Amino acid sequence: MKRLSIILLIVFASIQAKSQDESSTFDFKFFPSIHFGFFNPSDVNTYIENDLSAYSIEFGTTDLVMNFNIGLGASLRFFELFEIQPVFEYSIAPKIISGADKSYSFTKMSGGVIANLLIPLSDSKKHSIIIGAGMLFNQINFEDFSGSSFNPRFQAGMSLNNKKFNPQLIIAYDMAKANDSEIKYFELDYSSVRIGVNLNL
Repeated sequence: MKRLSIILLIVFASIQAKSQDESSTFDFKFFPSIHFGFFNPSDVNTYIENDLSAYSIEFGTTDLVMNFNIGLGASLRFFELFEIQPVFEYSIAPKIISGADKSYSFTKMSGGVIANLLIPLSDSKKHSIIIGAGMLFNQINFEDFSGSSFNPRFQAGMSLNNKKFNPQLIIAYDMAKANDSEIKYFELDYSSVRIGVNLNL
């Protein structure tokens, strides 16, 4: 009888541990990210236009209108309903003017934290709507101009297959701008509407 009680106790403890593991209230994921941004950096575009004033540009525009972003981040998820994402990103908006044999590069390095609320679309919580916001430190550079600042980001999207490989489709508004550290009137405006994906692994 004593032996049977011990066996039943071990079986019960195993079942309880398995149940607690399956209903874990915390999950950690690592992700690379790829995003595209659409923007209008007016001071930068005016600089490029003036710099090319001696050339005849017959095709296209001298304006920067799109930037490309790659990043790394982590997802610290609680109760499958809330997550905190530390992120680090590099953004670049290149411009090559073939007729003038000139090129420009508008870049941004960012690091910060974003908090997301996950709204489940079913009882299984497999897919969720994302609503989030955060604060990032941005170091922005163009030609001899540079500046840094803390700026907010607001985002929304869809989190797919939360329990395994978990892509998150994101649309965001990134309020990233700074004035040059020496020439205060020159604004480095990287504010953009971003579309992309976080590939949670």
